[in-house]
Amino acid sequence: MLTARIGARRGGGGKLAALALALTLAACLKAPSSAAAAAEPLTRSPDGRPLTMTFSDDFETFRRWSGGKGVWRTTFRDGKAADEVEIRTLKNNKEVQLYVEPEFGQLGLDPFRTRNGRLEIRAEPAPPKAMAALHGYRYVSGLISTQPSFSQTYGYFEMRAKLPRGKGVWPAFWLLPQDLSWPPEIDIMESVGDPSKVYATLHSKAEDDMGLEVPVSDPDDFHVFAVSWDPKDVVWYVDGREVKRRPTPADMHKPMYMVANVALGGDWAGYPDASTPFPATLTIDYIRAYRYAR
Repeated sequence: MLTARIGARRGGGGKLAALALALTLAACLKAPSSAAAAAEPLTRSPDGRPLTMTFSDDFETFRRWSGGKGVWRTTFRDGKAADEVEIRTLKNNKEVQLYVEPEFGQLGLDPFRTRNGRLEIRAEPAPPKAMAALHGYRYVSGLISTQPSFSQTYGYFEMRAKLPRGKGVWPAFWLLPQDLSWPPEIDIMESVGDPSKVYATLHSKAEDDMGLEVPVSDPDDFHVFAVSWDPKDVVWYVDGREVKRRPTPADMHKPMYMVANVALGGDWAGYPDASTPFPATLTIDYIRAYRYAR
């Protein structure tokens, strides 16, 4: 499963082929002031369907999953692996970070911070004294997942966030199956170093999708990245505006959970260098999920 974030997402040719279409969206993506800053929960989806909120975190505190309580797991899958590195990075993506929390290796490394009702996930070089415990990885970062606490079949899923920039920086917001299979996967938003454009992609054994590059105005502001998923369609939105639509694949009809993270490195994102500003911080205002009213 988790080796497969390479998949269709890495299809650079498909992204270039889609670029012309993406550029036509630029005018449509001129967002209102502060990029859809209204924080009130939705009652209807952008296409007008009634919604019932089923999950919300406004990050007044960070409720990390620990001891069977909390919300957010800070490793992949169900947190279990014979090799702990397997749940802290994606080797086949050639990523150069490990996802950590303060207890990892008793190093006290904490990539998570809440300030003013927002969660900051910071990726940065590891301190030299920690290198021996990091299995050769030179960077540390954070990942949050609702795998232990929330999953849902179909609905509307959204994150309001400000994205980091810099060579080799790769933030994402995505959905994965609760049964830990792969595929399917819905990449609601990915960015590779440049927050003025994001990518919308799905992965499926039943449907080819090379992803779409979507231009985003005011890249240093907050934006709402969302997906609508129902038995018929998967539809991506930026600041409430539809940017992509695909038929729902045959293997995408089971509960999925939400993931947000900041990866570093890989063939697609490139690798951090002296020009990369650290810490590279993904700042999340809220993450919410809704069910379509019956």
